Amino acid sequence: MIPEKKRSIAIMKELSIENTKQMLMINGANTKNPLLLFLHGGPGTPQIGYVRHYQKELEEHFTVVHWDQRGSGLSYSKRISHHSMTISHFVNDAIQVTQWLLDHFSKTKLYLAGHSWGSLLALHVLRQRPDLFYAYYGISQVVNPHLEESAAYQYIREISDRKRASIRSSLIRFIGAPPWKKGIQQLIYRFCVEMGRGGLTHHHHQSLAVLFQMLTGHEYGIRNMHKFLNGLRFSKKHLTKELYQFNAFASVPSIKVPCFFISGKHDLIVPSEISKQYYQALEAPEKFWFQFENSAHNPHIEEPSLFASTLSNHALYHL
Repeated sequence: MIPEKKRSIAIMKELSIENTKQMLMINGANTKNPLLLFLHGGPGTPQIGYVRHYQKELEEHFTVVHWDQRGSGLSYSKRISHHSMTISHFVNDAIQVTQWLLDHFSKTKLYLAGHSWGSLLALHVLRQRPDLFYAYYGISQVVNPHLEESAAYQYIREISDRKRASIRSSLIRFIGAPPWKKGIQQLIYRFCVEMGRGGLTHHHHQSLAVLFQMLTGHEYGIRNMHKFLNGLRFSKKHLTKELYQFNAFASVPSIKVPCFFISGKHDLIVPSEISKQYYQALEAPEKFWFQFENSAHNPHIEEPSLFASTLSNHALYHL
């Protein structure tokens, strides 16, 4: 018997959802592999511009789908109504993207991954349509932004107090504890987080590498950076308030599919202690906790081989 030939895929696909054009990037070594849909972070920070550099191994096991969400990146448009920039609309978008993927690839279910803001959306999606998914991978799982900022602030304050003469110590004392009413306080706080090597990446050179990939890659490049920046501003303006109202303990106490939570040890944007409290309280058929020792907020980018092996080891049944 002649073995079936593998069919790789590498396409960009524009979907029309509720009178908006939304962009997908689909890549994999074999379309017979299961689908893995990523919900990116932010609000407004899509991954299409750089992520292929970090998912070569992942593409051997899954057909990986990235989606620039409504109003973000390649899906940004001045014509998008700010009234549609709500969690409810984004959840409906994600379900429509999922259903299109299942129909297009003749699949019955797929795997769902949510990173940061995307992990918030994922919990709502799973709450509404668990029947569409084999399992969920929550990366830097958002649970309660107020608790997460308070935990990070307390950690930074304690570390900074040991070095009273440091710039970070002065700044963190200046802004005081959250919640903050002024934008400058939030900016100073994020600066302190990045200084503490607990921000987007644990090692600063990795953040610079991501920026380089965005500027030089063919998916975005310099020509599309204005869409990325405009989408970032637009998304944060209209979604931040609703983000800060989220409390997973109250709104999503249970999920009907297996759940895997992956947290970076050094993450101060979404501290692992809060994510782990949610993991421990959550009701699910199966649940697992993974901490990546050399990562901050982007473990799937900072430790891509470990990320790929973690997911593929679990999904072995469907590979």
